[in-house]
Amino acid sequence: MRADVMTWLQRLVAAVFVLGVLALLGVVVLLVRQSTGLPPLPIFAGLAALVALILLAGACLALLSIAVSASRGVEALNRLADQPAQSVSSPKPVIARPFEGPSLREIAQSVEPEPQPAMTAPTRPLRPAGRTLVAER
Repeated sequence: MRADVMTWLQRLVAAVFVLGVLALLGVVVLLVRQSTGLPPLPIFAGLAALVALILLAGACLALLSIAVSASRGVEALNRLADQPAQSVSSPKPVIARPFEGPSLREIAQSVEPEPQPAMTAPTRPLRPAGRTLVAER
């Protein structure tokens, strides 16, 4: 498996990220051990630096990943362009045009109409006369 420059650059960014995280954790631990109480500023600064390092490393790795994908796509397109063209004698599939064929009027005339059922509506039951109680409280 051949690793190109972009892949090595990704590995370098990942290694710098890991070293940066370890260095930040070491500095925060060292500052906490040297203090008499619990110092909030070194912990806050260490966490803020860690967040910034994570965001920068993520952005760098994302851009490098996009660049690697683009270079692989270019290589694939170059390989396709270098392949010999398909022979001209090979039959191409015939594509039917969307408006070629019988019209709807011809189709409607060729289909025999179905016999219509008798037009009798179902009878409803008679409603009882007067008022009826629907619900009680």
